[in-house]
Amino acid sequence: MSLKLIHFPMTRSLRVVWAGYELGLDLEIETRPFDRAKLKQPDYLKLNPVGKTPVFFDGDKRMIESVAIIEYLANKYADGELSRNASHTDYGDYLQWMEFGEAGMGGYVGQLLGHSMLLPEEQRIEAMRIWAETEMKTCLGFLESSLGDDGYLLDEFSLADISIGYILFLVKISRNGGLMGEKTAAYFARLSERDGWKRASALKP
Repeated sequence: MSLKLIHFPMTRSLRVVWAGYELGLDLEIETRPFDRAKLKQPDYLKLNPVGKTPVFFDGDKRMIESVAIIEYLANKYADGELSRNASHTDYGDYLQWMEFGEAGMGGYVGQLLGHSMLLPEEQRIEAMRIWAETEMKTCLGFLESSLGDDGYLLDEFSLADISIGYILFLVKISRNGGLMGEKTAAYFARLSERDGWKRASALKP
């Protein structure tokens, strides 16, 4: 097994680092400072042709989608730990939350980040920020109504929590934490207390 992740702190590669720690995997992590311009340079585009993060290698195999990578790691190298399959009664819920963390909420939080803080001020569009905030409120409302008063998305902690938890982290750092309901804020606080999250979020270039 030769597993390597090129990791840019605070980006989607954080999901992979977090999952690696939770799964107890021997994952080589090369941490680099995030520089959007460098992601478009030829040397990085040879690693990830779309100029995004993350980029992960299992020997010669390359993967670039964070949710797919963590599912791959769990099922190939951790006997399905933290994952679910069709034999589990909560398989549908698991799949829904796994995808909702990226396909459902990822685009909206990206727009929030861009038009709140990442883009140069002259490129920010207030109407886009408001639209993204409105859509994010809807998504967070769905999450809020689905959560219990304690615990995780399923009966036990799973990769779905990593998928969703990373997006909640982005909501917080985009200075939009106030959009979270009480249950969601408490849920993110529980995730933040996990050792895997603490170790992953502490990594610096």
